[in-house]
Amino acid sequence: MEILNYLAIIPILGFLMIAHEFGHFIVAKRSGIVVEEFAVGFPPRLFSFNKGGVQYSLNLIPLGAYVKMLGEEDPSDPGSFAAKSKRTRALVLVAGSAMNFLVAILAFSLAYASGWPDPNNVQVEIAEVIAESPAASAGLQSNDVILRLDGAPISSLERFREQSAQKLGQPVRITIDRGGQEIDVVTTPRDQYPEGQGPLGIRLRARANPVPHGPVESLAFGVQRSVGIVSYTFIAPVMALRGQISPDVVRPIGLPGMTQVAAEATKAVLTSGWWFPVLLITGAFSAGLAVANMLPLPALDGGRLLFVAIEAVRGKRVSPEREGLIHLVGMAVLLSLMVLISFNDFVTPPMSIDFGIR
Repeated sequence: MEILNYLAIIPILGFLMIAHEFGHFIVAKRSGIVVEEFAVGFPPRLFSFNKGGVQYSLNLIPLGAYVKMLGEEDPSDPGSFAAKSKRTRALVLVAGSAMNFLVAILAFSLAYASGWPDPNNVQVEIAEVIAESPAASAGLQSNDVILRLDGAPISSLERFREQSAQKLGQPVRITIDRGGQEIDVVTTPRDQYPEGQGPLGIRLRARANPVPHGPVESLAFGVQRSVGIVSYTFIAPVMALRGQISPDVVRPIGLPGMTQVAAEATKAVLTSGWWFPVLLITGAFSAGLAVANMLPLPALDGGRLLFVAIEAVRGKRVSPEREGLIHLVGMAVLLSLMVLISFNDFVTPPMSIDFGIR
Protein backbone atom coordinates (compact mmCIF):
# COMPACT_ATOMS: atom_id res chain seq x y z
CA MET A 1 0.00 0.00 0.00
CA GLU A 2 2.88 2.39 0.79
CA ILE A 3 4.21 1.94 -2.75
CA LEU A 4 0.76 2.63 -4.23
CA ASN A 5 0.66 5.97 -2.38
CA TYR A 6 3.50 7.16 -4.59
CA LEU A 7 1.32 6.64 -7.68
CA ALA A 8 -1.13 9.29 -6.46
CA ILE A 9 0.89 11.98 -8.24
CA ILE A 10 -0.19 10.56 -11.62
CA PRO A 11 -3.93 11.39 -11.43
CA ILE A 12 -3.25 14.65 -9.54
CA LEU A 13 -0.68 16.03 -11.95
CA GLY A 14 -2.48 14.56 -14.95
CA PHE A 15 -5.71 16.32 -13.96
CA LEU A 16 -3.94 19.65 -13.49
CA MET A 17 -2.24 19.43 -16.87
CA ILE A 18 -5.50 18.46 -18.61
CA ALA A 19 -7.25 21.42 -16.97
CA HIS A 20 -4.43 23.73 -18.07
CA GLU A 21 -4.56 22.59 -21.68
CA PHE A 22 -8.37 22.66 -21.69
CA GLY A 23 -8.14 26.36 -20.83
CA HIS A 24 -6.04 26.94 -23.95
CA PHE A 25 -8.35 24.68 -25.96
CA ILE A 26 -11.67 26.28 -25.10
CA VAL A 27 -10.48 29.87 -25.62
CA ALA A 28 -8.72 28.96 -28.88
CA LYS A 29 -11.88 27.29 -30.23
CA ARG A 30 -14.05 30.25 -29.25
CA SER A 31 -11.56 32.61 -30.90
CA GLY A 32 -11.79 30.84 -34.26
CA ILE A 33 -8.36 29.24 -34.07
CA VAL A 34 -8.07 25.86 -35.77
CA VAL A 35 -7.26 23.27 -33.11
CA GLU A 36 -5.74 20.20 -34.71
CA GLU A 37 -5.35 17.95 -31.65
CA PHE A 38 -6.21 17.75 -27.96
CA ALA A 39 -4.17 15.00 -26.33
CA VAL A 40 -4.15 13.50 -22.85
CA GLY A 41 -0.71 12.15 -22.00
CA PHE A 42 2.31 12.05 -24.29
CA PRO A 43 3.06 9.65 -27.17
CA PRO A 44 3.08 6.86 -28.09
CA ARG A 45 -0.62 7.07 -28.89
CA LEU A 46 -3.01 4.45 -27.53
CA PHE A 47 -6.10 5.49 -29.47
CA SER A 48 -7.77 8.58 -30.90
CA PHE A 49 -10.92 9.79 -32.63
CA ASN A 50 -11.87 12.82 -34.70
CA LYS A 51 -14.79 15.05 -33.81
CA GLY A 52 -15.54 18.47 -35.27
CA GLY A 53 -12.20 18.53 -37.02
CA VAL A 54 -10.25 18.01 -33.79
CA GLN A 55 -8.22 14.86 -33.15
CA TYR A 56 -8.76 13.73 -29.55
CA SER A 57 -5.97 11.39 -28.41
CA LEU A 58 -5.15 9.28 -25.38
CA ASN A 59 -1.44 8.60 -25.10
CA LEU A 60 0.62 6.13 -23.10
CA ILE A 61 2.67 8.46 -20.84
CA PRO A 62 0.09 9.80 -18.36
CA LEU A 63 1.89 12.86 -16.93
CA GLY A 64 0.63 15.74 -18.99
CA ALA A 65 -1.51 16.87 -21.91
CA TYR A 66 -1.16 19.20 -24.88
CA VAL A 67 -3.15 21.19 -27.44
CA LYS A 68 -1.86 21.47 -30.99
CA MET A 69 -3.07 24.60 -32.77
CA LEU A 70 -2.61 25.44 -36.43
CA GLY A 71 0.36 27.68 -37.16
CA GLU A 72 1.47 28.54 -33.65
CA GLU A 73 4.36 30.54 -35.11
CA ASP A 74 3.25 30.84 -38.77
CA PRO A 75 0.69 33.61 -39.47
CA SER A 76 0.19 32.68 -43.13
CA ASP A 77 -3.10 30.81 -42.52
CA PRO A 78 -6.05 32.96 -41.27
CA GLY A 79 -7.16 30.15 -38.94
CA SER A 80 -3.78 29.86 -37.25
CA PHE A 81 -2.89 30.99 -33.75
CA ALA A 82 -0.16 33.32 -35.05
CA ALA A 83 -2.61 35.07 -37.44
CA LYS A 84 -4.91 36.23 -34.65
CA SER A 85 -4.78 39.63 -32.99
CA LYS A 86 -2.46 40.34 -30.06
CA ARG A 87 -5.44 40.43 -27.70
CA THR A 88 -6.69 37.02 -28.86
CA ARG A 89 -3.27 35.41 -28.60
CA ALA A 90 -2.78 36.88 -25.14
CA LEU A 91 -6.15 35.52 -23.98
CA VAL A 92 -5.30 32.04 -25.28
CA LEU A 93 -1.93 32.09 -23.53
CA VAL A 94 -3.37 33.29 -20.22
CA ALA A 95 -6.27 30.82 -20.34
CA GLY A 96 -4.17 27.84 -19.20
CA SER A 97 -3.01 29.51 -16.00
CA ALA A 98 -6.47 30.98 -15.45
CA MET A 99 -7.94 27.49 -15.57
CA ASN A 100 -5.35 26.25 -13.05
CA PHE A 101 -6.27 29.13 -10.74
CA LEU A 102 -9.94 28.15 -11.00
CA VAL A 103 -9.03 24.53 -10.23
CA ALA A 104 -7.12 25.75 -7.17
CA ILE A 105 -10.23 27.60 -5.97
CA LEU A 106 -12.33 24.48 -6.58
CA ALA A 107 -9.89 22.18 -4.74
CA PHE A 108 -9.57 24.48 -1.72
CA SER A 109 -13.35 25.03 -1.64
CA LEU A 110 -13.96 21.27 -1.64
CA ALA A 111 -11.36 20.90 1.12
CA TYR A 112 -13.24 23.38 3.31
CA ALA A 113 -16.60 21.83 2.44
CA SER A 114 -15.45 18.29 3.20
CA GLY A 115 -13.67 19.27 6.42
CA TRP A 116 -10.84 21.74 7.11
CA PRO A 117 -8.79 21.35 10.32
CA ASP A 118 -10.01 23.78 12.99
CA PRO A 119 -7.24 24.98 15.36
CA ASN A 120 -9.90 25.66 17.98
CA ASN A 121 -11.13 22.06 17.86
CA VAL A 122 -8.19 19.77 18.58
CA GLN A 123 -7.36 16.40 20.06
CA VAL A 124 -4.41 16.09 22.41
CA GLU A 125 -2.38 13.05 21.44
CA ILE A 126 0.63 11.38 23.01
CA ALA A 127 3.53 11.52 20.58
CA GLU A 128 6.12 9.78 22.78
CA VAL A 129 6.27 8.04 26.17
CA ILE A 130 9.64 8.21 27.91
CA ALA A 131 10.84 4.95 29.45
CA GLU A 132 10.65 4.56 33.24
CA SER A 133 8.41 7.62 33.55
CA PRO A 134 5.07 7.79 35.42
CA ALA A 135 3.27 7.62 32.05
CA ALA A 136 5.18 4.48 31.05
CA SER A 137 4.46 2.85 34.41
CA ALA A 138 0.74 3.60 33.97
CA GLY A 139 0.72 1.95 30.54
CA LEU A 140 0.20 5.07 28.42
CA GLN A 141 1.29 4.62 24.79
CA SER A 142 2.15 6.69 21.76
CA ASN A 143 -0.90 7.71 19.69
CA ASP A 144 -3.22 7.55 22.72
CA VAL A 145 -5.68 10.46 22.58
CA ILE A 146 -6.20 12.19 25.93
CA LEU A 147 -9.88 12.85 26.46
CA ARG A 148 -10.19 13.86 30.11
CA LEU A 149 -8.10 14.44 33.21
CA ASP A 150 -9.97 13.66 36.44
CA GLY A 151 -13.20 13.99 34.45
CA ALA A 152 -12.38 17.45 33.02
CA PRO A 153 -12.38 17.52 29.19
CA ILE A 154 -9.02 18.23 27.54
CA SER A 155 -9.36 20.45 24.46
CA SER A 156 -5.84 21.88 24.11
CA LEU A 157 -2.22 21.23 25.02
CA GLU A 158 -2.25 24.24 27.34
CA ARG A 159 -5.29 22.95 29.25
CA PHE A 160 -3.70 19.55 29.83
CA ARG A 161 -0.45 21.11 31.05
CA GLU A 162 -2.29 23.47 33.38
CA GLN A 163 -4.48 20.71 34.80
CA SER A 164 -1.62 18.25 35.31
CA ALA A 165 0.59 20.95 36.89
CA GLN A 166 -2.06 21.40 39.60
CA LYS A 167 -1.87 17.68 40.48
CA LEU A 168 1.84 17.28 41.15
CA GLY A 169 2.42 14.44 43.62
CA GLN A 170 -1.26 13.45 43.53
CA PRO A 171 -2.85 10.48 41.75
CA VAL A 172 -4.84 11.55 38.68
CA ARG A 173 -7.18 9.62 36.40
CA ILE A 174 -6.48 10.10 32.70
CA THR A 175 -9.15 8.97 30.22
CA ILE A 176 -7.73 8.09 26.82
CA ASP A 177 -9.01 6.89 23.48
CA ARG A 178 -6.96 3.97 22.18
CA GLY A 179 -8.14 2.60 18.87
CA GLY A 180 -11.72 3.73 19.49
CA GLN A 181 -11.88 2.32 23.03
CA GLU A 182 -12.01 4.54 26.12
CA ILE A 183 -9.57 3.51 28.84
CA ASP A 184 -8.95 5.02 32.28
CA VAL A 185 -5.42 4.97 33.70
CA VAL A 186 -4.22 6.31 37.04
CA THR A 187 -0.79 7.87 37.46
CA THR A 188 0.94 10.45 39.62
CA PRO A 189 2.64 13.51 38.06
CA ARG A 190 6.02 13.90 39.73
CA ASP A 191 7.11 17.21 41.20
CA GLN A 192 10.76 16.53 40.42
CA TYR A 193 11.83 15.19 37.06
CA PRO A 194 14.77 15.16 34.62
CA GLU A 195 15.13 18.22 32.43
CA GLY A 196 12.98 18.07 29.30
CA GLN A 197 10.73 15.23 30.51
CA GLY A 198 7.92 16.99 32.38
CA PRO A 199 5.83 15.67 35.30
CA LEU A 200 4.48 12.64 33.40
CA GLY A 201 7.31 11.92 30.97
CA ILE A 202 5.32 12.31 27.76
CA ARG A 203 5.61 14.42 24.64
CA LEU A 204 2.30 15.70 23.31
CA ARG A 205 1.02 16.91 19.96
CA ALA A 206 -2.23 18.55 18.92
CA ARG A 207 -4.32 17.07 16.12
CA ALA A 208 -6.95 19.41 14.70
CA ASN A 209 -10.39 17.98 14.02
CA PRO A 210 -11.60 18.79 10.49
CA VAL A 211 -14.82 20.81 10.47
CA PRO A 212 -17.03 20.99 7.33
CA HIS A 213 -18.12 24.43 6.12
CA GLY A 214 -21.12 25.57 4.10
CA PRO A 215 -20.97 26.13 0.30
CA VAL A 216 -20.74 29.94 0.33
CA GLU A 217 -18.22 30.00 3.17
CA SER A 218 -16.17 27.25 1.50
CA LEU A 219 -16.05 29.16 -1.79
CA ALA A 220 -14.97 32.35 -0.01
CA PHE A 221 -12.24 30.45 1.84
CA GLY A 222 -11.22 28.77 -1.45
CA VAL A 223 -10.75 32.11 -3.20
CA GLN A 224 -8.90 33.54 -0.20
CA ARG A 225 -6.58 30.53 0.03
CA SER A 226 -5.83 30.56 -3.74
CA VAL A 227 -5.03 34.28 -3.76
CA GLY A 228 -2.88 33.75 -0.67
CA ILE A 229 -0.86 30.98 -2.33
CA VAL A 230 -0.21 33.11 -5.42
CA SER A 231 0.76 36.13 -3.30
CA TYR A 232 3.01 34.05 -1.07
CA THR A 233 4.82 32.69 -4.15
CA PHE A 234 6.07 36.19 -4.90
CA ILE A 235 6.61 37.33 -1.30
CA ALA A 236 8.36 34.21 0.05
CA PRO A 237 11.69 34.63 -1.84
CA VAL A 238 12.01 38.16 -0.43
CA MET A 239 11.23 36.89 3.06
CA ALA A 240 13.88 34.18 2.67
CA LEU A 241 16.50 36.73 1.59
CA ARG A 242 15.67 38.82 4.66
CA GLY A 243 16.02 35.77 6.90
CA GLN A 244 12.36 35.88 7.93
CA ILE A 245 11.75 32.29 6.80
CA SER A 246 13.99 29.32 6.13
CA PRO A 247 15.26 28.92 2.54
CA ASP A 248 14.02 25.31 2.70
CA VAL A 249 10.46 26.65 2.71
CA VAL A 250 10.88 28.31 -0.69
CA ARG A 251 13.09 25.75 -2.41
CA PRO A 252 11.61 24.54 -5.69
CA ILE A 253 10.70 20.87 -5.90
CA GLY A 254 10.56 18.68 -8.96
CA LEU A 255 8.62 15.56 -9.81
CA PRO A 256 10.31 13.43 -7.09
CA GLY A 257 9.47 16.01 -4.44
CA MET A 258 5.88 16.37 -5.67
CA THR A 259 5.57 12.58 -5.67
CA GLN A 260 6.69 12.46 -2.02
CA VAL A 261 4.20 15.16 -1.01
CA ALA A 262 1.36 13.42 -2.86
CA ALA A 263 2.24 10.11 -1.19
CA GLU A 264 2.20 11.72 2.27
CA ALA A 265 -1.16 13.34 1.53
CA THR A 266 -2.63 10.06 0.30
CA LYS A 267 -1.40 8.26 3.41
CA ALA A 268 -2.99 10.95 5.60
CA VAL A 269 -6.30 10.51 3.75
CA LEU A 270 -6.25 6.74 4.16
CA THR A 271 -5.32 7.05 7.85
CA SER A 272 -7.79 9.78 8.81
CA GLY A 273 -10.66 9.27 6.37
CA TRP A 274 -10.64 13.01 5.56
CA TRP A 275 -10.03 14.29 2.01
CA PHE A 276 -8.43 17.54 3.17
CA PRO A 277 -4.74 16.55 2.58
CA VAL A 278 -5.13 15.53 -1.08
CA LEU A 279 -7.40 18.48 -1.86
CA LEU A 280 -4.95 20.82 -0.15
CA ILE A 281 -1.93 19.74 -2.20
CA THR A 282 -4.02 19.65 -5.40
CA GLY A 283 -4.97 23.27 -4.82
CA ALA A 284 -1.41 24.24 -3.92
CA PHE A 285 0.07 22.46 -6.96
CA SER A 286 -2.55 24.03 -9.25
CA ALA A 287 -1.97 27.56 -7.93
CA GLY A 288 1.78 27.02 -8.25
CA LEU A 289 1.36 25.80 -11.82
CA ALA A 290 -0.69 28.89 -12.64
CA VAL A 291 2.12 31.15 -11.43
CA ALA A 292 4.99 29.12 -12.93
CA ASN A 293 3.47 29.13 -16.41
CA MET A 294 3.11 32.91 -16.36
CA LEU A 295 6.80 33.51 -15.65
CA PRO A 296 8.32 35.46 -18.58
CA LEU A 297 10.65 32.64 -19.56
CA PRO A 298 11.06 31.21 -23.08
CA ALA A 299 8.95 28.10 -23.83
CA LEU A 300 6.45 28.94 -21.06
CA ASP A 301 3.12 30.67 -21.66
CA GLY A 302 4.53 33.73 -19.90
CA GLY A 303 7.48 33.75 -22.29
CA ARG A 304 5.16 33.64 -25.31
CA LEU A 305 3.06 36.37 -23.72
CA LEU A 306 6.25 38.46 -23.41
CA PHE A 307 6.73 38.26 -27.17
CA VAL A 308 3.16 39.51 -27.67
CA ALA A 309 4.00 42.44 -25.36
CA ILE A 310 7.20 43.14 -27.31
CA GLU A 311 5.16 43.13 -30.51
CA ALA A 312 2.74 45.66 -29.00
CA VAL A 313 5.63 47.97 -28.02
CA ARG A 314 7.60 47.63 -31.28
CA GLY A 315 4.58 47.73 -33.56
CA LYS A 316 5.76 44.58 -35.34
CA ARG A 317 6.31 41.00 -34.31
CA VAL A 318 9.57 39.18 -33.79
CA SER A 319 10.19 36.90 -36.75
CA PRO A 320 8.64 33.42 -36.23
CA GLU A 321 12.00 31.78 -36.90
CA ARG A 322 13.79 33.81 -34.23
CA GLU A 323 10.99 33.39 -31.69
CA GLY A 324 10.88 29.64 -32.35
CA LEU A 325 14.65 29.35 -31.84
CA ILE A 326 14.47 31.29 -28.56
CA HIS A 327 11.69 29.04 -27.28
CA LEU A 328 13.66 25.95 -28.32
CA VAL A 329 16.74 27.11 -26.41
CA GLY A 330 14.52 28.10 -23.47
CA MET A 331 12.96 24.65 -23.42
CA ALA A 332 16.40 23.03 -23.29
CA VAL A 333 17.40 25.28 -20.39
CA LEU A 334 14.14 24.57 -18.51
CA LEU A 335 14.51 20.82 -18.96
CA SER A 336 18.07 21.01 -17.67
CA LEU A 337 16.88 23.02 -14.66
CA MET A 338 14.13 20.48 -13.99
CA VAL A 339 16.70 17.68 -14.01
CA LEU A 340 18.85 19.57 -11.48
CA ILE A 341 15.86 20.26 -9.22
CA SER A 342 14.78 16.62 -9.41
CA PHE A 343 18.31 15.49 -8.60
CA ASN A 344 18.29 17.78 -5.56
CA ASP A 345 15.00 16.15 -4.46
CA PHE A 346 16.80 12.79 -4.39
CA VAL A 347 19.87 14.14 -2.60
CA THR A 348 17.93 16.32 -0.13
CA PRO A 349 14.29 15.20 0.03
CA PRO A 350 11.75 17.92 0.90
CA MET A 351 10.61 18.17 4.52
CA SER A 352 7.80 15.79 5.40
CA ILE A 353 4.40 17.38 5.89
CA ASP A 354 2.37 16.87 9.04
CA PHE A 355 -1.19 17.64 7.98
CA GLY A 356 -2.16 18.02 11.63
CA ILE A 357 -5.12 15.63 11.58
CA ARG A 358 -5.64 12.26 13.16
